[in-house]
Amino acid sequence: MWTFHLPTKIVFGAGSTASFASELELAECRTVVVTDSIIGKLPAVQAVVEKLSPIAVFDEVRANPTVADVDALAELLREEQATTVVAIGGGSVLDCAKAAAFLAVTAESSIRAYHSGGLPVDRKGLPLVTIPTTAGTGSEVTPIAVLDDEEKNIKAPLASPLLYPVIAVVDPGLTLSVPLGVTAATALDALSHAIEGYWSKNHQPICDTLAKEAAKTIFANLPKVYDNLADPVARERLSYAALVAGIAFHMPKNAIIHACSYPLSVRANLSHGAACAFTMEASIRLNAPFMDGRMEEFAEACGFVSIDAMIAQMTVLKKRGGLPCTLKEAGIAPELVETLIEESFHPMIKNNPKEVTVEDLRSIYERLLVS
Repeated sequence: MWTFHLPTKIVFGAGSTASFASELELAECRTVVVTDSIIGKLPAVQAVVEKLSPIAVFDEVRANPTVADVDALAELLREEQATTVVAIGGGSVLDCAKAAAFLAVTAESSIRAYHSGGLPVDRKGLPLVTIPTTAGTGSEVTPIAVLDDEEKNIKAPLASPLLYPVIAVVDPGLTLSVPLGVTAATALDALSHAIEGYWSKNHQPICDTLAKEAAKTIFANLPKVYDNLADPVARERLSYAALVAGIAFHMPKNAIIHACSYPLSVRANLSHGAACAFTMEASIRLNAPFMDGRMEEFAEACGFVSIDAMIAQMTVLKKRGGLPCTLKEAGIAPELVETLIEESFHPMIKNNPKEVTVEDLRSIYERLLVS
């Protein structure tokens, strides 16, 4: 028995941002645009903002959105009496907007009350339109917002079926200016979503199929983008893959790779995508023997003769993208490993096909000493 649910309307295609303003009759809404200080200056993004005629623009979202970022945005939404939120940017922007659109309709002053304070997400927030400018996070179609709490020194997701965006507008043209390193990190983040949606204990047939489709598309097209960052066809395929990977994991949820990524981001200052990619190969080696041949099927669906061949290509893609493959390359001192192990036992690790032990994580990090 399984279920599938996706309430987000998807508008996909080159140039789709040019005509989406009619959705939700945005011209009649009090719209606040959310972006960051870099993305907001891109001509293509400025053109979208101009069409929206927002009552305000919030461009102070940091690379890893914080509780403070969400609180500041929610305060602005209340002050401006916003009726619609449009988020334009990478996963950080989309996650911040997702959490703030909810917080703005509550009586709480800080998202901390829900992020780590124990309050349940109990209502829908302001209608949110998501426009991703990277091909990776899948946040445009998920009910998840990953936030840093600098006061408590934690990084964790806020998740609820009530946090889904109402519309996702995916325009691959917005990704053409994304540099190599960010392209690599976001694409491999999407690959981790596909893998974890596939091997999560909560996996189901629709998400399994989408996971294999997303991974196959990433393996086929990321090398093409490495060769030519302005390749419009390969960029379009990566945007498609990231979207599909987001759908593939939004219900099964993540497992060991993402559980490890949170302390890696906090302690080693790795970007989310680089942190997910960091333990990917070792996590596959750990889980594959406990999946009754399903990981072999996954590798075959992606065009590889074996799991080892797929893992080898993952390492190639990381190296070509300039992402760290060893503790030394990541700037992680060996003495930090025990802390990383301890902090990797996030609840989502329980979704893993193999029950994860301290010894399993130590083995993963020992492999990363020399990989």
